[in-house]
Amino acid sequence: MRLVLIDIDSLRPDHLGCYGYPRPTSPNIDRVATDGMCFDRFYCSDSPCLPSRMSWLSGRFGIHNGVVSNVGCGRDFHIVRKGYGGPIDAQETVMRQLRRHAGLEAISISNFADRHCAQWFTHGWTEFISPNNKGGAETAEEVNEVALDWLRRNEGRDDFLLHINYWDVHRVYKMDPSWADRFEGTPAPGWPDAETIARHGTYDGLFTAANLFHGTGKSTVPLMPDDVTTRARYERLITGYDAAIAYTDHHLGQVLDLLESQGVLDDTAIIITADHGDAFGEHGIYSDHVCADECIHHLPMIVRWPGVTPPSGRNDSLLYNTDMGPTLCDLLGSPVPQQWDGRSFAPALRGELIDERDCLVWGHALYATQRAVRTRQHLMLRTYDPWEYKHFRPVELYDMEADPYQTTDLADSRPDLVGDLDRRLNNWLHEQSSKPGAIADPFGPLMEEQMRRGKSNRSRGDWP
Repeated sequence: MRLVLIDIDSLRPDHLGCYGYPRPTSPNIDRVATDGMCFDRFYCSDSPCLPSRMSWLSGRFGIHNGVVSNVGCGRDFHIVRKGYGGPIDAQETVMRQLRRHAGLEAISISNFADRHCAQWFTHGWTEFISPNNKGGAETAEEVNEVALDWLRRNEGRDDFLLHINYWDVHRVYKMDPSWADRFEGTPAPGWPDAETIARHGTYDGLFTAANLFHGTGKSTVPLMPDDVTTRARYERLITGYDAAIAYTDHHLGQVLDLLESQGVLDDTAIIITADHGDAFGEHGIYSDHVCADECIHHLPMIVRWPGVTPPSGRNDSLLYNTDMGPTLCDLLGSPVPQQWDGRSFAPALRGELIDERDCLVWGHALYATQRAVRTRQHLMLRTYDPWEYKHFRPVELYDMEADPYQTTDLADSRPDLVGDLDRRLNNWLHEQSSKPGAIADPFGPLMEEQMRRGKSNRSRGDWP
């Protein structure tokens, strides 16, 4: 068994060819998708980077593992420990579980633990390799210096999971500007239009149209404009993002080519996913992740598993990234720890029907503090603290089929639907608080900490 898990920071699925994007951003990712399966409704339970990766690695939602933010008490990992030998069996982490019960050695090539001072992320790996000390500023070329070397030195080795973490799609887009040349003649997405961009120019807060670069207001790289005050500047920004995807895809292709030259690609399982997406106009945010929005929580999930996945398969079940651990356990013959929140979607990889959730609940608490309820058609956002973003309302409702960019808030016109989704949110919170091993909702202490530090609009009295 050989499994390569490609983890690309900030990657939106709707900017990949296999998810219908017309620009040539992802030929190598698309190559994997052609031989495997794409999941169309795959979401992180918690965002951004730290909560999302903690969720899939722990098998538990942020409300249970404690990690709901990148900073402050919201980054404190909660796990019940044995006196010696790691966590209790019911809260075992994914990589430790696979090593203990599936005989799979786990290797990570990532600077993630250093970037977020998240040493828990190193637990359970057979090898944990930091390519350098750049903490997320390393390029895909620098990552591949280590990843390709590892694959060459371990040619012929079996029974491993190799995790490769690329950061180039995370702002800022610092690759050579020539990576954008391939998009000449292929127009950028039509939304947001000039009128929408002009309206967004009035919004306050980090990463809004007029505040793309806080402080100096000046871009530090050629592929990003100083601000997004015109349609032309938006097109430059989105082309920079697409160039970053193309650059990463090229280096992912080098991994695939090496496996092919070693004669093992056809027998190697490949998973390609992300921690979160980024906004490009949704809720007036550009090139970052500040809330529990659709574009932030929607992830690519592409799986090519020899002997399991049908070619060019699609699945549109509502799934969490927290489900990845149980799925790997299912496929590799390992039991699933009792207190994991995820569910296996292994039958879906075989093209079978699975029991589907009727909704998902997401959380974000780094900037705006929000939870969201997502059904197949609607998204309700509940904002507990907007931080700098006063344009958020306490409750918002969107029809994601008719209005994918969330331009028309239906909360006032559909109080019945708001009430239904709010009940689902409260039922979910009650369900989580009654599970074995439950802790107090980490949103509470984090919001108190934000108020003490003056990082809350509520503490300043300038929000409802």
